[in-house]
Amino acid sequence: MVCSMTTPNSEADGPGPAIRRYPFVSTGRPHVIVVGGGVAGMTTAQRLLERGHDVTMLEANSYLGGKLGAHQEADERVEHVSERFGFRRSRTEKTAREMARPFGSGTCARCDMPGCRSARETDWHEHCYHMYLNWYHNFWKLVEEIGIADRFEPMTRISYFTGPPGSPPLHADNPGSPGTAWQNMTSGVAPAPDVFLHSESILDLLAKPEHADHRLDQISVAAFLRELGYTTAKSRQASHQVLAKAFAAPTAVASAASYRSFLKYGARLPAPAMWLLTGNTEEALFSPWLKALSRLSGKFRILDHREPPREIFRRIQAENDAEKAAEPPSDRPDFTLMPLTALTGLEIDPDTSDFLLRIATLDGSPYAQPAPGRITADKSEIWRFGGQVVLAVPPRQLSRIVYARAKDGPADRGATLAGIDNRLAQSPRLKGAPIMVLDVFLRHPPKTPLPKGIVILLGSRYEMSLYDNSQLWRDGNEDDADLTQISICASDADGLMPYIEQEDGGQVIVSLMLDELSRYIDFDRETDIVPCRTHLQTNAGGELFVNAVNTWHFRPTTTTEVPDLFVAGDFVQTPVDVVTIEGAAMSGLMAAEAVRRRTGKGDPVEITVPDTLPGPMVATAANSLRPLAYAARAVSETDTTLRRTFKRYFPGE
Repeated sequence: MVCSMTTPNSEADGPGPAIRRYPFVSTGRPHVIVVGGGVAGMTTAQRLLERGHDVTMLEANSYLGGKLGAHQEADERVEHVSERFGFRRSRTEKTAREMARPFGSGTCARCDMPGCRSARETDWHEHCYHMYLNWYHNFWKLVEEIGIADRFEPMTRISYFTGPPGSPPLHADNPGSPGTAWQNMTSGVAPAPDVFLHSESILDLLAKPEHADHRLDQISVAAFLRELGYTTAKSRQASHQVLAKAFAAPTAVASAASYRSFLKYGARLPAPAMWLLTGNTEEALFSPWLKALSRLSGKFRILDHREPPREIFRRIQAENDAEKAAEPPSDRPDFTLMPLTALTGLEIDPDTSDFLLRIATLDGSPYAQPAPGRITADKSEIWRFGGQVVLAVPPRQLSRIVYARAKDGPADRGATLAGIDNRLAQSPRLKGAPIMVLDVFLRHPPKTPLPKGIVILLGSRYEMSLYDNSQLWRDGNEDDADLTQISICASDADGLMPYIEQEDGGQVIVSLMLDELSRYIDFDRETDIVPCRTHLQTNAGGELFVNAVNTWHFRPTTTTEVPDLFVAGDFVQTPVDVVTIEGAAMSGLMAAEAVRRRTGKGDPVEITVPDTLPGPMVATAANSLRPLAYAARAVSETDTTLRRTFKRYFPGE
């Protein structure tokens, strides 16, 4: 359908908000509403703008990027939602949002930094550190088009701290590369026989043929590894570390099929190990991306009702307006960004087949408490819309939307998207896991220098790892030049989650994470940490989708039973399969192509599926090395027995 409304006329339709037509004048071009401003939504918007579609993007946050986005303290404060909008958050989400604020009051007796409060308000925080891998071909193409390729730095190694404090770090260089296999086997990260067994188990998994029935999705990684016969506890632990650190998914839960997908693309391009962004994602990725969308647009508008407007949005809007004023009129499509605007219900009008979208304007105040000038809304709105809609939101938000009506009235599954599309109805089955993040400023660098890039704390509680932002972020505050800013991630947060709803639970979580950090890094909590800039994100309510066993057939596809409704996100069924930045980008491309086919406007959208190593070659390598695997297992078990015996008779050694 092509958007055909020309005036925002309202129509009476029973109790509740009046239904009004989509509030922007039609241009005659196909019009698409993209719900969600993460990687999937931004990718969809870019490709549709290029093909002459008007795009309106709704984003519930005050910033772009979703779980990849970076935000500041003020962005957290505006995420308060009045329950009268029908956009209710669970108690867990509310409490987690309150915990997300920095610890300490406006002034701190132990802090001698001038303007510390203003400094903390401009600190950037991310969901966790982000790895950008070589095989992200679709994402890298977008990066080139945006013009930010120089903001990524190659990293060839992953570092490990084993404790106690002062111990030198260990390193693995380009894991998975044949050229560094011996070096990594003897690095000390794990006993050499177990490192070899881990590599052989990967080869055996990669050698498994792909089946149309996704039978590998029916077993966990842990079950697959135990079936091999030659693996040891330590070799299996290596796979657990990969999945826990990167995807918050233990091997007992993670799908063997998804793990295979992740490994097969990485094995084809193993060096460098990863790329890291030299800056926070707001300034280095999403602001340039939004500027790129403005260049593709004729009329470009950011309807930021926050008071005062978000500085980055205000600047991009002003730059666009100045550039457009100097250009002749163009027939390029319109792009409208509406931050702090949530889709809270969606129905199909049975008489006209139009969408009815319930739109809630979220609180736009930068204040935690009511104050003069605070922006609120008395009620939500219902838009009648005759174009295409792309839902580029996480599974939890998707399940809310597909089970919620747009109109007021009693719950009625038959009136919702869940009643129309059975696959969408399965979205509540898609689970996630939070990765808690603690940002800490140290006045003095640790005595043992932190390696550049990702550092894994081997054997840590909560599967912790860290990242020294001050070594890589170009856009840091000059006043912080003498500080060390580290981001500590707890990938297994189950042992921390019970504190979320308790009084002062956030303080307990911070204390537990710092206690664990002190087992690996030498620092004084009282004198080294800048307490009022310590910042915890529990990410409860913003969980990372988990590629769990037996979930492939529950995941939505790009197209739905509603001809003009499409879905995008890293959890959508794509050739990439596993939850990654590339998975999100590919799903956005697939959604854009599906919309293009529906409207018939523009050239096909190019989508690249990563290459893999030839199956016969991998199978040959796995078969030839398998006899050595059983020998390595014997060596490993003998070594383990000797160590246990020694420890029993000499426990103090």
